[in-house]
Amino acid sequence: MYSAGALCADIEGAPMTMLLLTQRDTDRTVEIHLGDSVQICLPENATTGFRWAIDRYDEEYLEVVATESHYPENALGSGGEVSFVFRGKKVGTGEIVLKNWRHWEGASSVTNRFGLRLRVEP
Repeated sequence: MYSAGALCADIEGAPMTMLLLTQRDTDRTVEIHLGDSVQICLPENATTGFRWAIDRYDEEYLEVVATESHYPENALGSGGEVSFVFRGKKVGTGEIVLKNWRHWEGASSVTNRFGLRLRVEP
């Protein structure tokens, strides 16, 4: 079973059938059923200017349900987590690519990527 930090486990309005993935799951192929969701939780420290963002995903097979940052209260400058929730909307295989970057510096500022192949089964 996959797990994620406690902060990422509590997304408001998230579906009940959800697979939780972390940075260690990058470059994997994961199977879900049509209508099920995947939550990807990644460490982030927004005070550095580097934030995780969706680089691309296969809109034919997947849809974005939520993107949410989680930082401890009263902990200015400390790190937290960001989560991305995707749902399988059509049977087939889609790819998700996330990037950690400073958006105002452009593509040359990308420091890390997270990639996932998501196979949506009936």
